[in-house]
Amino acid sequence: MSSPAHLFRQTITVAELTGRDAYGKPVMGPAATARARIQPLQKLIRDAKGQEVQATHVLYTDAALTLNSRVWFPGEPAGDFNRARRPLSIGFYVDGAGLTQYRKVWF
Repeated sequence: MSSPAHLFRQTITVAELTGRDAYGKPVMGPAATARARIQPLQKLIRDAKGQEVQATHVLYTDAALTLNSRVWFPGEPAGDFNRARRPLSIGFYVDGAGLTQYRKVWF
């Protein structure tokens, strides 16, 4: 299976949550941009903790997102931690050789 990277026509901003400072404020790694495909949806999913939650968007990307990633969609003010989106769950799609081709991320 080949990657659908040619369909990733939107640009997202991604930063990794690296920890918290002495005051409890989040410390973010450097922000980077990545190509993605964002689709709105309303779907009940299970998050990483196994709880049933409501997802409002699904994002397809070949960027290495994790559950500690913070994502800003196009048009959102990148760098504003309070506006950042947190992934609820991440699915990995691998090819026959076992290499990750892209990720499906629910928000």
